[in-house]
Amino acid sequence: MSFGVTVHYEILGRRSTSWTILEVIDDRKLATQKAEQIWSTKGYKGIRVLKETYNKQNHEFTTLEILSRGRVSKTSKYDETGTISPCLSPDDLYSPDGLRSIWQLLGNTLKDWRITPTELLHNLEHYYQLYNFGSKLQNAVQRTAVSFEGAEGSIQDRMKKLYRVIDASVDIMKANKESIPSLEMGRLKPIIVSLEEKPNKRFLLISTMVDYVRPAVTMGDKFGRIAVFLAKGKAEWVTECLDQLLSEFLMHNSVLDALLGEKDDRGMFMTELAHLQAGSLSVLEEGNWSFTFSTECLRLNEFLADSMLPRCSRVLFNRLKAELSSSRNINNDGLIAQLETLNDLQETVQNLKQDIHSIDAINQEVVARASRLINSQSISDLITGIKKPIEQIHALLDLEIVTIGDSNKRAVANFILPILVNPMHEAAFKGLGKHPLSRMNELVGLQKKVMAAGLTEMHRRQIAEKLDAFCRTILNNTQILKKLHQRDVSLQKKTEQLLSMMADGYFTAGDCFDRAELQARAYMKQPGFTEGLIAGMGRAKAEKALLEFKALLDDSGFSAHDEQSEPEEMAADSVQETAEKSDAEEDAQIASDYGAELSAPKA
Repeated sequence: MSFGVTVHYEILGRRSTSWTILEVIDDRKLATQKAEQIWSTKGYKGIRVLKETYNKQNHEFTTLEILSRGRVSKTSKYDETGTISPCLSPDDLYSPDGLRSIWQLLGNTLKDWRITPTELLHNLEHYYQLYNFGSKLQNAVQRTAVSFEGAEGSIQDRMKKLYRVIDASVDIMKANKESIPSLEMGRLKPIIVSLEEKPNKRFLLISTMVDYVRPAVTMGDKFGRIAVFLAKGKAEWVTECLDQLLSEFLMHNSVLDALLGEKDDRGMFMTELAHLQAGSLSVLEEGNWSFTFSTECLRLNEFLADSMLPRCSRVLFNRLKAELSSSRNINNDGLIAQLETLNDLQETVQNLKQDIHSIDAINQEVVARASRLINSQSISDLITGIKKPIEQIHALLDLEIVTIGDSNKRAVANFILPILVNPMHEAAFKGLGKHPLSRMNELVGLQKKVMAAGLTEMHRRQIAEKLDAFCRTILNNTQILKKLHQRDVSLQKKTEQLLSMMADGYFTAGDCFDRAELQARAYMKQPGFTEGLIAGMGRAKAEKALLEFKALLDDSGFSAHDEQSEPEEMAADSVQETAEKSDAEEDAQIASDYGAELSAPKA
């Protein structure tokens, strides 16, 4: 620690998806050794050590990670690499990776034409449309050839291989054209029965459904035509074919917008999307959700709940990530409302999903979205219209509560201390021009809110100490404790009044509370104090009075500093014994401070 700079080290552990402060240590070597020791117990999935620095000159906090263990996330089962997979055979072209690559290469064109990769590979008319449309096909082949890693031969040779694969696929479509059953009557079961023994039954069934949806005007219409065939009891290979087509329809945003309703409130849309992806729309329905869902949406949800449509689930997951990374406002209700929605969504995903890596993937997107919302400009805008500094800090603490991500929370916290040390705000915090007791009470409430916030330990300590310093100044200026001591009432009454002030929150934690407690201790240890509490009372009233006094002690926070007896065990001498734990020097301190001896207790 150098002049004007305070440093400590925080050890954080992660068991699920969030980090928790385990210890705060002042010595770097000791902190790293302790972190390694905790990591060796294998009780945490991740351990890290943060160096927290506070510069008293400019009131800035900085954070530096000096050690991390076990934080590399595994790949989610929904993760798409985004790379183009070279297809060296027709089977590769029709595989999930091949279909994904086609979408990546030709997605914009397919969206414009309102078709999918599967439709392109199962209908000659769609293929010829692409073949005759400028250089789209050639560009896609060239990009794929360039993406070959470690492949031998020139780009031209690779392109020739790809064209041979495409030609072979075209030959397959031509050879099977006359064998494709017709779904003109809309009855799928007879077709499934007729194809059951055929070796290319998947190709023929998908081709049949592709031909069936061609007259549809919109992608939503196509989805509806195929979704109606979802039913329990179908052969697994049939459901897989349905999953393939439906998942690609869902890749067109308009389909999901039609299913869930295109909403200006994207938080509501994302909540519905998260529940649909998990097959849990029934949770929203049972919770009296504002919107009702269509029959086909609920049918899709039912199959997703039974994990029967993995491709659809993957597409919906990726759409949720895309929504989180979107530049559109989550809602139009302001910064805090948007962050509250992100918190709700994060909790929803954690409650719905079992795959920890998928939760991590969504959490990363949520934190990234929060980072775009939390910046110097947005925080300044939040407090600019607030005139009173105490209310500004309350607004920042309200913001901190809903802020997601450690770095984002630090960005908010770094705005608080400059408000406290601003000379222009000094009069307001010291209660000048306002009833001082009221200001002390406000400082206590603010300090409690700070201590309950998710700030770093250093932020909490520095802010709490500054608030205590303001309260101490008010205490010195008003001489409240001295005036209470000089009142012409019994020590018992003085003690009760002081404890009531402590209970009602007029002394900030720190020096202010300690001074009030010291004075109360000095009163309570005087000979005959307990007898004065119950003087002239019968046994029942005396016991009640002692219990009430013990409750006042507990409410005041006095019991947080000393071990007290349980109320039912409270006896006349227990208050006396507690009080006598104080040093004899307290009498002299009170007399020195106030220029008066302790008065004898009055009955």
